[in-house]
Amino acid sequence: MRVQDYRIHLIGGRTLHVREECNGPVESFLHHRFWRCKPDDVLEVGSPETSRAFIPARNILYISTGESFEE
Repeated sequence: MRVQDYRIHLIGGRTLHVREECNGPVESFLHHRFWRCKPDDVLEVGSPETSRAFIPARNILYISTGESFEE
């Protein structure tokens, strides 16, 4: 399973560190889901098997990628 680290930079200076699987179509990756968000949308990160967070897209300044690795 391929895993990608992300850093979600929020307005106000906080940063969330998120790790998600990179299996499936590119459109399902976190940064692509963020690009498609409208200001009133909520971005869901994580998975039902682990934990999930729901972040209002208007609170996200930008998302940066970190390391990608096989787990």
